[in-house]
Amino acid sequence: MSSQVAESYDAFARLEPRWKAIADAGGVQTPYQSFAWLDQWLRHRGRGVEPYVLVIQDGATIAPLGILRVAGVRLLRLLGTGDSDYPSLVTALPVDDAWDRVARELAQRRTAWDVLHLHSVRDREAIVIALKRHIGTAGRDRPYEVCPWVPINGSRKELLASRGKKLRDEIKRWTRRVEALGEVSVEVLGPPVPETVITELEAVERASWKWESGEAALRPGPQRDFLCAVLQDPRMELQLWLLRISGRLVAFDLVLVAQKSLYCYVGAFRQDHRHAGSYNFARIIEAACSSGFTCVDLLRGPHPWKYAWTDHENIVYEIVWPSNLRGQASALVYAARWKAAQSSFLRHLRSHLWRIGDRRRS
Repeated sequence: MSSQVAESYDAFARLEPRWKAIADAGGVQTPYQSFAWLDQWLRHRGRGVEPYVLVIQDGATIAPLGILRVAGVRLLRLLGTGDSDYPSLVTALPVDDAWDRVARELAQRRTAWDVLHLHSVRDREAIVIALKRHIGTAGRDRPYEVCPWVPINGSRKELLASRGKKLRDEIKRWTRRVEALGEVSVEVLGPPVPETVITELEAVERASWKWESGEAALRPGPQRDFLCAVLQDPRMELQLWLLRISGRLVAFDLVLVAQKSLYCYVGAFRQDHRHAGSYNFARIIEAACSSGFTCVDLLRGPHPWKYAWTDHENIVYEIVWPSNLRGQASALVYAARWKAAQSSFLRHLRSHLWRIGDRRRS
């Protein structure tokens, strides 16, 4: 099995044609494996990350990894960590086969890294089996978060019937209250999104609870730069849903697209239009039901509003796997952090310090 490693941004950029070939074969399962997403992430959110993108040529698999040095420890992570709900491999192979090949290569290159840190990954079983087989049994893992999702397998009417009278009554109430405020219009934009619209998005966030709490995604800084670059990148598959009342933008939702699924990534609404966010999301669901999509993913966080729409959820995991004694010590530190993370106060503090915009609606 032949393989290579891209260890610079320029080497990463040269992989775009190969990436596209794997994507065309069905190897990009979510937006977070798309070349455009990871390219913009490296440019704007990858400070200190050295690309270590493993390409297994015979297996048509790319492991989009990077090395981050923290206190002398070489952390090996999937690119996009922190901003991607489902980071993973780019591959058209079965997931267990692909991870086995990647783990074998990482074992052969174990002198290049100290600990593998996989954050918010879905394929726990395939990953852990592969790592145990090729690297050893000293790793640790834990359930990290849940990601509710809405299956779309019929009409909007059928979906709402399955959720009960309470949700149907809530939608009627949202609609009455929003439409009582003025002329309602909903617009859906694709990339590149004009700067004037991005300015409007920021104005909505400034008028939302997120800005006051310091958790807005569009506050000045690298996260804003990243999101703006994503919105303006014509390679991205996305929908920007804009809800206006009498011409004024009152709510928005950034929805990423991959295959037949929608991923509701970030949204906000003005505090003086408290039902606008729910109204906008109901329109997204309506469009998904009529446009051939099979899933609307609400992504990380067990927020109550999500469970009005669904009882389905994915579990994502955090995995740390050392390659040497230094990595084993680092794994112990992660275990201590995981215990501390059970505190809701510390989770909020981490989000605030890392400047990861909160994507809740309420």
